[in-house]
Amino acid sequence: MLGLRIFRRSIFTIDCDKCGVRFEPGAGGVCVTCQRILCPQHLHGSWVRRMMVDVGAPAICVECRAGATRLG
Repeated sequence: MLGLRIFRRSIFTIDCDKCGVRFEPGAGGVCVTCQRILCPQHLHGSWVRRMMVDVGAPAICVECRAGATRLG
């Protein structure tokens, strides 16, 4: 019988719009403010913020939270 592999690494990767590093989609994500696809470092910035997003806080990137991103 073949074993079921539940916790397997994703075959899909995405490039961060800020730094270009490749990451798995579950690690980073899209900023709800500026709509950029960002790696975990640029989206969350810290593990505390990542945990906050995991329990329901909006995924707002480090630059938008600091007021550094200009829209338009």
